[in-house]
Amino acid sequence: MIGTQSILPPGFGPGSHGEEDRLDYLPMPREMHTFERPSLPEPEQLDSHPIALALLERLQEALGAYRIGEQSRVIGLDRQPKADLKLLQQILGEGEVAIQVGGQRPVRIQETVLAGVWWVQLQVGLGEVVGQWLEVADIPALVRRRAFAEARWPRLGATLPDDLLNAGPVLVELLEAAKQHAEHASATPHVINLSLLPFSAEDQRFLAEQLGEGPVTVLSRGYGNCRIASTATPGIWRVQYFNSTDRLILDTLEVTAIPQAACAAQEDIDDSAERLREIREALE
Repeated sequence: MIGTQSILPPGFGPGSHGEEDRLDYLPMPREMHTFERPSLPEPEQLDSHPIALALLERLQEALGAYRIGEQSRVIGLDRQPKADLKLLQQILGEGEVAIQVGGQRPVRIQETVLAGVWWVQLQVGLGEVVGQWLEVADIPALVRRRAFAEARWPRLGATLPDDLLNAGPVLVELLEAAKQHAEHASATPHVINLSLLPFSAEDQRFLAEQLGEGPVTVLSRGYGNCRIASTATPGIWRVQYFNSTDRLILDTLEVTAIPQAACAAQEDIDDSAERLREIREALE
């Protein structure tokens, strides 16, 4: 999936317009993702693991039933045999999006090779898994719930620092758009492209301090090498695109519920249903 290190435990593997600091523990992706069927077990290996096959059947039903905008479909894994889960991990593999949600109960999420199928793990302590499930969704529901659950509006001083270029006007525009979004959520994001503006290190520092850091970080290579992070300000996300050498090539701020770059589309869900059907046929 993203880079050389999975976020899951071993085994997983103002330029603005209206438009619909990197992590140490999540290295950026190095190449574009293309679908590759995971290494499948031999059919005879599955004979002693009927639960894994039953879970794949339930997943097929969930993919067929789910539509973007509806409640996600969840398949619980807590009480399933470890051997069957390991086999299921092998079959589903790792896809192009990894998500980490911070907090007292951290959550690590890995998209499988089937876009829109997420393996979600609740953790405590040093990564001990205390709950896990498969979820069919554009983005796991928990990400939406936690992204701005503890967000707050920044308190601006009467005067701004003298050494700023454009951070002041950008922040004012962002907060105005975010407050409008909070009152009347729009499917069309409000985007400010910082790459088009003169923006100094002082601007970056001031903006980061005012917006704060939120709990959600998404790494995706579905739209190139992309890092998406929630801020501590309601509705505001930082969306950054990198080239293969980790050079920042596009730096934007979005006011929206969830940036589309992090989400699976209905076409992805439909395609995943067909791919899973092919995988199950290959296992027969």
